[in-house]
Amino acid sequence: MCRFLAWIGEPRFLDDFVLNADQSLVTQSRSALIGKTSLNADGFGLAWYGDREKPCVYKDVHPAWSDENLKQIASHTKARLFLAHVRASTSTAISRNNCHPLSRGRWSFMHNGQLGGHLKLRQKLDVMIPVECYDQRFGATDSEAIFLIAVGLGLDSAPIAAMEQAVGQVEMLAREAGHTPHMRFSACWSDGEKVYAARYA
Repeated sequence: MCRFLAWIGEPRFLDDFVLNADQSLVTQSRSALIGKTSLNADGFGLAWYGDREKPCVYKDVHPAWSDENLKQIASHTKARLFLAHVRASTSTAISRNNCHPLSRGRWSFMHNGQLGGHLKLRQKLDVMIPVECYDQRFGATDSEAIFLIAVGLGLDSAPIAAMEQAVGQVEMLAREAGHTPHMRFSACWSDGEKVYAARYA
């Protein structure tokens, strides 16, 4: 089970929550109390917003606790809005492109969840991504597909409705194919102004 956190408010150093808190994200990545595994060692990522519209994203495939660059960046970067994620892969390769947060334009997105039968449905899932968004299909996760489908459904103008429609359409694939769980979706996404979060299963 992946884990993530989001902050919006007064500017804070990223390491306040990612590294230094009693239940920091890195602490949870090493000794999670709830989940199928106590380790989240399949990569990590940060996305934060500064003076530009697009987020700055840093991610890698190392366990978060062993990445010295993460420690440097988090201890020197202050932001009023940021997302952080540690990954536990369920079906796809451990690669930088499969790590979260994902981004496109001003949007950042991170997800903890699962589409039932994802590997058997990957081709159909890819077809659902609009042509104008497919150039951003760098990884192989169901998470990235949901995100890009939502972008194509109007994330810019209707960030909640577009995500709801995307999740519903992807869930229908699993339902029609008889794969379970049909959908597990805990996610957070941001345009740099607001943070949206949803949980659905």
